[in-house]
Amino acid sequence: MEVIPEALVIGAGVAGITTSLRLNEYGMKVHLVEKSASIGGHMIQYPKVFPTLDCSQCILTPKMAQISQGKNINLMSYSEVKKITGVPGDFKATIHVKPRGVDPEKCIGCGRCSEVCPGKGKDEYNEGLQDRKAIYLPFPQAVPSIYTIDFEACIKCGACERICSAEAIDISDTGHDVELNVGAIVLATGFELYDLSGLPQYGYGLYPNVVTSLEMERILDVNGPTGSMVVVPSTGKAVKNVTFVLCAGSRDTEVGRP
Repeated sequence: MEVIPEALVIGAGVAGITTSLRLNEYGMKVHLVEKSASIGGHMIQYPKVFPTLDCSQCILTPKMAQISQGKNINLMSYSEVKKITGVPGDFKATIHVKPRGVDPEKCIGCGRCSEVCPGKGKDEYNEGLQDRKAIYLPFPQAVPSIYTIDFEACIKCGACERICSAEAIDISDTGHDVELNVGAIVLATGFELYDLSGLPQYGYGLYPNVVTSLEMERILDVNGPTGSMVVVPSTGKAVKNVTFVLCAGSRDTEVGRP
């Protein structure tokens, strides 16, 4: 049978980014799908990475820039796979492009919309430890470098729409589906943090000084919510000592994560 010479890569963390760049080098058409507003995954949230303690952004941001410049890479951020049918060599995939409220072709990333926005939402990049505007850029090095409306936080006041000189904003955006025909699919969906509501004995969500390891990484980052000052984010109180509970949820046979 004839094989479709295109690949679908699901997930744009460091694994999906690296896969896409390698396939791009071979001249293969790549469709890179990422559910978040920017590529980068969890790695971009870490100040430094094991084992060399190199700056994660120093490693990853050049690769992210290469993704945006790859002539064979079709980047579909803020999108999710809805359905896949077919067989190896000839898959059909339906991708749902979520309502962003901003036209990627028109947005110039000036940020004036965010300046006038009165809406507030939780900052996912900083693990919800601080608020961000309802129309936002996930972080300064985000790719694509375009703004996104969080419609759950948006109050539909229209201030962003009125001030946008590029006419890139549509607060009535409902999203749309895209059909792809590919020969191969790579799953690079990364990890999700364990839901600590399943481990109530640690007091997460009850005591403000109990944080996850990823929240701790954001606290330690000079660009994080506390500017790398080791304080309890919600109280601002300085931390004198820290206890790490290792593998809470992971590798735990009692909670079903062996």
